[in-house]
Amino acid sequence: MNAQVGRIAAARARRIEELAGAAAAWGCEVLDDPGVGELADQLADVAGRLPEGLPARAEAAVALGRAVERLRAAARLGGVLPLIGLHHLRLALDDERSARQCLDLPAVAATR
Repeated sequence: MNAQVGRIAAARARRIEELAGAAAAWGCEVLDDPGVGELADQLADVAGRLPEGLPARAEAAVALGRAVERLRAAARLGGVLPLIGLHHLRLALDDERSARQCLDLPAVAATR
């Protein structure tokens, strides 16, 4: 059981690192050890300030909005239901990638 908990914790840390890299790629100033709620707030800010003239701006904003909702769900769960929290983080990453694809932006690898 402890090995499984360790794998879940490691996967969660990787997902948060990837999301932090994605937020940084959107121009956010990400702290060294960001919380899930902080990342949600930063991506919400990004969704709200996408330039109006971009093609597929609305689709990208919707995808970022979904990512924000999933991050906030993961933040509310904290460590109570780690597998479900990890699932929300994975879906948030998928949504962020969808937003990048809508705007024809390159995918971001974890940089931290």
